[in-house]
Amino acid sequence: FAYDADQYWVEVVRRRTADKISNKFNFSQTMLRVKDPKKSIAFYKRLGMKVMAEKHFPDAKFSLYFLASNVPDADVPADPTTEEAALAASNLFQPVLELTHNHGTEDDEDFKHYNGNEEGRQGFGHIGFLVDDVYQACDDIREMGYGMRKEPDGGSMKGLAFAYDPDGYSVEIIKRGGMDFGQKNVG
Repeated sequence: FAYDADQYWVEVVRRRTADKISNKFNFSQTMLRVKDPKKSIAFYKRLGMKVMAEKHFPDAKFSLYFLASNVPDADVPADPTTEEAALAASNLFQPVLELTHNHGTEDDEDFKHYNGNEEGRQGFGHIGFLVDDVYQACDDIREMGYGMRKEPDGGSMKGLAFAYDPDGYSVEIIKRGGMDFGQKNVG
């Protein structure tokens, strides 16, 4: 780990198979702390993510779940707890979402993680997903029982939305290919 200019931790991870990816740096992962991994994994799976690896540390009382998007079904491990699954996840080029669960939080009704958007605790902003249809994606999220921080037509920026995940983290939903602001490009 290293500190960035704002004193946030930056995790520097060595790839297990160095020759698989040629560039020196690529965005690897974002970690979110979650209260109940079953709810969080179900939420992110509905957004198209797949569980690539799980690591459980019973003595330390925490678990890690690594999810990724755009992974062919044939590359998704049947058992994400194996060493082969951990190796496959560590060699993905695209970034993964790391969900960290501290055991027992799911049973504490009053437990809540800070999500970085609370008054006086601003920091972390959001993660984002590209979708073909923002309105349909928001309907799907509402169907899961989670609310919206910003509806697609709310505010001054139309056509993008922010949903809440099970832990209250903001999830941006934006149209694949970018938003149409009605701009006129001049050649």
